[in-house]
Amino acid sequence: MTNRLFTQFVFVAILFLSAGVAMAQHDMGGGGTTSGAATGGATSSSRTTTVTRPTPRRTPPARTTPPPRRGVTAEQYTAQADDLFKAKNYDDALEAYQRAVALKPIARAYYQIGWIYNDRDDFDNALPALQQATRLNPNDEYAFNEIGYTYRNLKQFEQALAAYRQAIQVRSDYETPYYQIGWIYNEREQYAQAIEPLRRATSLKENYAEAYGELGYAYYKLNQSQESIAAYRKAIQFKPDYGTAYLGLGDVNYYQTKDYKAALAAYKQGVSYKDDNPTAFYNLAWCANDLSQYADAASAARKAIDLKSDYPEAYAELGYAKRKLNSPAEAISAYQQAINLKPGYGIAYTGLGDTYFDEKQYREAVAPYERSLRISPNNARVRYNLGWVYNNESRYAEAVPVLAEAVRLKPEYVDAHTELGFSQYKLHRLPAAIESLRTAIQLKRDHALAHLYLGFVFIEQKNKQGAQAQYAILKQLDPKKAEELFNAAPPSMRN
Repeated sequence: MTNRLFTQFVFVAILFLSAGVAMAQHDMGGGGTTSGAATGGATSSSRTTTVTRPTPRRTPPARTTPPPRRGVTAEQYTAQADDLFKAKNYDDALEAYQRAVALKPIARAYYQIGWIYNDRDDFDNALPALQQATRLNPNDEYAFNEIGYTYRNLKQFEQALAAYRQAIQVRSDYETPYYQIGWIYNEREQYAQAIEPLRRATSLKENYAEAYGELGYAYYKLNQSQESIAAYRKAIQFKPDYGTAYLGLGDVNYYQTKDYKAALAAYKQGVSYKDDNPTAFYNLAWCANDLSQYADAASAARKAIDLKSDYPEAYAELGYAKRKLNSPAEAISAYQQAINLKPGYGIAYTGLGDTYFDEKQYREAVAPYERSLRISPNNARVRYNLGWVYNNESRYAEAVPVLAEAVRLKPEYVDAHTELGFSQYKLHRLPAAIESLRTAIQLKRDHALAHLYLGFVFIEQKNKQGAQAQYAILKQLDPKKAEELFNAAPPSMRN
């Protein structure tokens, strides 16, 4: 059972770690410049899907009040119960308190009965005992606070708020009800209303780590990132092993400020204290991958999967890490598992295609790239890679529309213009090829491959002067490509 104070009870509610929409898989494949991360699969951002809250248990039947023993007074039973309670022998303490109230209505005994039932999550039996305690002693702030806790766990939030406010009315400097009121407002997504009672709680108790943590969450949900960071740091200052506060700090930096280095550090600390949150491990993996810490990313993704086996985003993140660690078989397996779990997951298809592309298994890359583009047609980099593979497979007519769309989506994409020019050259669409290749060269004057392909086009046109001009440029930029162009020219064009 929970170790709680006998008289001045302060219950620490479980603070929630927000875990909003998960970030996209890193879209950094080979074959061209990156086009930035696309929006990927998500995990729920709701408070109830990531917090580990006690599952409501079936309420046990109320214990019948044991008959008092002859000659023992209510006060003696209460004193005996108090000793048992202090020894954390709650079962025997409960029986002794019940014997006491069977003889005489004692407010404090009823309070302790309610407290013990609350500690057992037996809220239905706790409530009447606590209500009797407040009837007998209307000035017992602790009993009202305990009633608030009972109602809160019964999800009867209006009654809980009324009880907490009654506790404050009895004693205005009682910090716990303020904290609990703020907690309820956060739970009901009334974040702006949570701020004032939580700040009041922290003003009454300087080292109130849980209240600072809940305040950090409220500010986070209000998109007040700096205030949230300050509150979470205060929580950690007063409670250095406060895992949930570290995870909350990670969330602010991950989802809002995009400071992934800071997020990574916070998540690492957080999961070292609180290791039951799969979203935290996933976010940690994403940050580690983004910062090229692939071994750490793989480890974190594995832990996310251990906690949540049907986590396609975590499998995709594992695939990316394994790809970067030159473990293609493991990367392919992870991406395929992500696809099995989420057949419409475009990022996983992209990663699978990229892995095959990296391994020069170009034919195998075609199907996942094609599927990726059906899901996310505006990914210019994937279009470039697929166009490159089509060209490599001599499927030039199929390459042209794919590459043409890539340059439409990203007009500054030099490699895509160059590859499009090569497709057009192989299809003998020479004017179009010249236009594409000259566009590439305008974007990047020293792009040797574009000069080489343009030289090939001039050879095809029997344009000796044009071919020789490209040869001269290549001798300065890339002598090997210059030699390749020279060897491709007929003897009549070599002098």
